[in-house]
Amino acid sequence: MSNYPNMSYCMCENTLLAMRQVMEAMTSDGRHFTKEMNRGERRAYQELFNACEDFLTLAEELENMNDNDEDDTL
Repeated sequence: MSNYPNMSYCMCENTLLAMRQVMEAMTSDGRHFTKEMNRGERRAYQELFNACEDFLTLAEELENMNDNDEDDTL
């Protein structure tokens, strides 16, 4: 994990704080949020959007695996 910006023990906390910052800016800026972005920011915004979708999919898969593991122990 040496290529990642956060240490493994704090990556979720740091990412959560960053996501809250983005969402606060989205809320306060409204539709101007994306209109004021340069090309690189817009590309990163789209990649973040895609990463969030991927995160939700993977998180659901992990939850299902954990649920199945619990069912197997009953």
